[in-house]
Amino acid sequence: MNFFSINFLLFFLVVIVILKNTKKLNQRNIVLLISSYIFYGVWDIRFLVLLFFISMTVYVSGLNIKNKAFLYTGVLIPLVSLGLFKYFDFFSQSFSNLFGISDFVTLNVVLPLGISFYVFLAISYILDVHHNKIPCERNFVNVLLYISFFPTIVSGPITKARILLPQIQVFNPIKINAIYIGVQFFMLGCIKKFVLADNMGVLVDEVYSAPLAFDSLTVWLAVISYSIQLYLDFSGYSDMAIGCAKCLGFNLTENFNMPYLAKNISEFWKRWHISLSSWLQEYLYFSLGGSHCSKIKTYRNLLVTMLICGLWHGAAWNFILWGGIHGIILLVHKCYQDYIGPRINMPSVVKVLLTFLAVTICWIFFRASDLTNITQILYRMFIFDMNHINHMYIWSVIGIIWMISISIYVVYKLDWNGMRPVYDITSGKGFFVFCLELYFILGLFYTGNNPFVYAAF
Repeated sequence: MNFFSINFLLFFLVVIVILKNTKKLNQRNIVLLISSYIFYGVWDIRFLVLLFFISMTVYVSGLNIKNKAFLYTGVLIPLVSLGLFKYFDFFSQSFSNLFGISDFVTLNVVLPLGISFYVFLAISYILDVHHNKIPCERNFVNVLLYISFFPTIVSGPITKARILLPQIQVFNPIKINAIYIGVQFFMLGCIKKFVLADNMGVLVDEVYSAPLAFDSLTVWLAVISYSIQLYLDFSGYSDMAIGCAKCLGFNLTENFNMPYLAKNISEFWKRWHISLSSWLQEYLYFSLGGSHCSKIKTYRNLLVTMLICGLWHGAAWNFILWGGIHGIILLVHKCYQDYIGPRINMPSVVKVLLTFLAVTICWIFFRASDLTNITQILYRMFIFDMNHINHMYIWSVIGIIWMISISIYVVYKLDWNGMRPVYDITSGKGFFVFCLELYFILGLFYTGNNPFVYAAF
């Protein structure tokens, strides 16, 4: 059930109407739980078995958290489930290729949708209870709802237990003002995804499919366009999820804060996919010792964290390579801060441009289909061939950038804290803007069947 589909809009309207007439906390949570399981089960009803099993494991482990056996069970069962479904075949094949084994074992199972996200939610709950950041939740329905909450289960944001569970434990009736705000966030996400990202993806897909067939300028445009497309796609989903949650009376974790204005790679990861980077920092990087150890161990912790980050995104060597490169860049930046930074101060605009360039080149490893594809793209980018320049693509990108600029200026408030809707849609001006947004979405969004990028992870 796609966020922007008639089925979802009808489903969500029914949920809102039912919740509007719900007066008790338990009733509301049961309605949301049933709705979440329906939403998730529509994709593949078999996924519900694994989701329920992990939720039940986490619930029981939380009740017995003082027993280390339950602590380890609550963490390992979700991780083992993720490993079997997402990584077993990859590592089995890689091991076989390394040692020349022709017959290797594979499970050939369908990857459950959103498993990377709800496994991290489950682990967050166990570790937050273990570290006494929240008390253990004795209401089984609340734990089930926390892990399966339908606005977040497919692609996040990864909202920590200590942020979302307290909201689940308190009854907040549906408020019309919250719906107005939620609708604006949802519309912003639709514009980002369906109007802008998907149209930029047409250029990206064609160039990445055969990079040697294009001139250097077009390949550079495609690489830069993918940086913008990925941001618009994923932040668009996050805005839609945040908007849905606001309509239901919940506040989710912010996931993006203008990441391409970051002045260094460390700041970038504080602005990009904030819910994931903060999760990795708290539950992995700090657990390894963080920066409260020797410089060598700090560098090791950074590199391990980013390798895990890359592996989390996908069971393929290009994702591991992408994470490793980001780890190396973080190490370089850390060394720069420790030894060079205090003596050399570059202008802010130079820092922003260098960071964006580094991140953009790294996205090649993230987007490319395989190592051969990566090599071809880098070759065309840096072995300049300016023959047969495709002006159509150039003007298309310029047009899309112009549309983005105008949309931001007219509709949204843009500042260093992010981009947010500013008009009250109940006013005449706000309603006109709403209708204009709807026109752009309905008139320009269709470029084929384009699922959200992060739904694959």
